[in-house]
This record gives sequence, C-alpha cells and structure tokens, in this order.
Amino acid sequence: MRLSIVEGCATQIFLNFTAGSLLTGYTLHLGGGPVELAAVASVPLVGQMASPLAAWAQALFPRRRLLVTWLAAAGRFIWLLPALFPLLSMPRESAAWYLVLVVAVSSVFQASAGAVWAAWMGELVPDRRRGRYFGLRNGILSTTGMGANLLGGVLLDALPEPLNYQAMIVLALVCAAAGIRLYSKHYEPPLARDSLGIRDVFATPMRDRNFRRFLWFAMYWQAAVLAGSPFVYPYLLDHMGMSFTQIALWSSLAAATTLVTSPLWGRLADRVGNKPVLVVSTVIAGSLLPLSWILATPGNLTMIWISAVLDAIAWGAINPAIFNLALASAPKRNRVSYIAIFSFATGLAGFAAGMAGGMLVRATGGLQFAVAGYEWTPYHTIFLVSGLVRCGGWIFLRGVRETHAWSMGDAMRAFRRWTGGSFFWR
Repeated sequence: MRLSIVEGCATQIFLNFTAGSLLTGYTLHLGGGPVELAAVASVPLVGQMASPLAAWAQALFPRRRLLVTWLAAAGRFIWLLPALFPLLSMPRESAAWYLVLVVAVSSVFQASAGAVWAAWMGELVPDRRRGRYFGLRNGILSTTGMGANLLGGVLLDALPEPLNYQAMIVLALVCAAAGIRLYSKHYEPPLARDSLGIRDVFATPMRDRNFRRFLWFAMYWQAAVLAGSPFVYPYLLDHMGMSFTQIALWSSLAAATTLVTSPLWGRLADRVGNKPVLVVSTVIAGSLLPLSWILATPGNLTMIWISAVLDAIAWGAINPAIFNLALASAPKRNRVSYIAIFSFATGLAGFAAGMAGGMLVRATGGLQFAVAGYEWTPYHTIFLVSGLVRCGGWIFLRGVRETHAWSMGDAMRAFRRWTGGSFFWR
C-alpha cells in the first residue's frame, strides 16, 4: 500500500505534465478551436471504452502486474510522437487533430491498465480502510501534482513555444518510466481466475441490479462534469488572461487544500458511507464551483483563488468516494469486469457530453454581452449548464445500496454536529 503511493506520485507527475495547461496550450499552438479543445479533453473517455478488453485479456496473462506494465508502457511512451510534432511538416488545419489522435490511443492503453489496476488495488486495501487510505493517497498525489504544476507552469512561461511543450513531455516520460518500473515491485495477492468471454465481461456486471443503478449515477455525473470541464483551462487562459504560472499556482492551491480535505473526507466516508459524502460534494461541485468561475472578472482573480479551494473541497471527496463506491458495488469475484464496465460506461457518457459541450460553445459564440463592465461569454453559458446538471446527480444515488452506509437523515445530523465543532470523525 505504501509502494502504491510512491508509484502513484511518479505517475501523477506524468499525468499532470501531459494534461491541463500543456494539453490546452499545445492544442491552441497547433491551431485548435473549441471543437478541438473539447475533443482533446474528451477522447480520454473514449479510451475507457477499451477497458472490457483488458478484463477479458487478464485471463491470458500469468500475472496482473505484467499486463498492467505492458499496457501502461504502451499508453505512456506514445507521447514521444507529440514531442516530435514541431520537427515534422504538418498541415496547420489538421495538426491539432493529430494531437487528439495521440491522446486517444494513449488513453485506450492507460484506461485498460487502470481497470486492471483498480481491481488489483481492491484486493490489496481492506474494505473498512479504503476511505482513509485512498483519501490519504489522493492527498499525497495532489501535493505531488502541485509541485509538478508549479514546475510545469514556470517551464511553459520561461521557454519559447514549442520547446516548452517538448521539454515537459520529455520530463513526463522520465517519470512514466519510473512509475512503470515500480509496478514490478507491487505485491499481487492470489486471485481465483474465471476465464470470461468478451460477452460475459459485459453481461456479468449488467445482471447485477445494484451495480446497474450505480452505473446510471456514474454515467450521469461524468456527462455533467465533461460538458463543462474541458473549457476551464481555455477560460483561464483566454478570458481571464492568466499566465501558465498563475494557472499552476491556482491548481497548486487546489492540490495543497486537497491534502487537508481528502483525508478528512476519507475518514468521514469510512464512518458514514460514500453515498452521503457524494451527495454533499456533488452539490458543491455543481453550485459553488461553477458560480465562482461565472462571477470572476478579468483583472480580479479573487474568485479564481476561491474556486481553487472549492475545487479541493468538492473533488477531494468525489474522486475517492466514486472509486470506493465502485469497488463496494462490485463483488470480489470477477471484480475486474465490473470495473471495466464502469470505465466503459463513464467513458462513453463523458465523451458524448464533452463533444456536445464543444458544439454548444461554438454555437453560442454570438451570445456575448457586457453589463456594467461584466462580460458574459460562451464559457459562462457552458459553466451554467454544466452546474445545473451536476446539482441533480444526487437523485441517481438514492437507489444505490451500500453496506454500512448511513441514511441521509443520520448523515445530515452528523454534518450539523461537525459544523458545530464536535469533529466526530475522530
């Protein structure tokens, strides 16, 4: 479990260096517009749709760590190609789509590795400690990502384009190699193997009524988030006029706050269950977080800094709680097929919503107006739509059963005691 945290830190640096500001900036550098920005942020969700193949292939490999290693290596080292883009003669009108293609292929292998890894970690971490363990792990990885974002922001601002993007990709690949090497050191508990056909990989989870209910929630939530999230970095760069270093400071503030909030949410989830935690945190992510972006104005970054704290409060709970609820909703036997279908379904929903969001931003390009110095843009429109949809996510959680979870009434009474200063999670 400790080794997984170390491996996760190396992998987190790779992920941060090949996403976020770099991905947005590189797409814009290559001539991308709203649809290309939506595509490059959404195609990783398409990659998740290959996860059932990984669940089927697991039976063909003698050890899970071997499968994860090969899949992760293929997904990460393909990033050598974008580092070489500036050396190639590429048509300006299609260059951004080549980057989209690389992200898509990388995501297929990365998501497949992630599905097997998630089932593997489900065997390693005791059920009653998942909340606090993944809360702690998430907090440490967020802090590591904070350092990566700061370094990345300085590099992106200090070096000329496209050398800055090339340098970050090379550093990302060095960290990727370190993370892959650590997979070979992981303990792998014995697993009763069932040789599932590809049809059974899909059919077995879908016969589970409770898991189907969880899938509906997961798909709805992923769609609600991906409708607006691809445009956060373009909004900060384009509308707010922030530099890469300022964006790095923003994400670092969120990561530093996550180090505090995520373990607390994890302890709370261990006590009351993941469902109550998700109800509260998804409402925060659907109301206060988009509102902070909408209220921000260029030249005054106060609401942007506040949004970083709100981001940490909401996502410090949502990420580990959804992951833990997925594990709790999947039986130990054939768990990898359940995780694979979860990945497949959320990938499909997220990609469709992301592309729809891109088309909405382009379609509302003329919907801009200014009132008393405040300017409304298509970014504000998509944030408003995404936020309203996010706030309805809790409805889909009501039918999901979770062992040992508190009822919402009991959980809300506990939250009131917490806000009264009793700190009951101790």
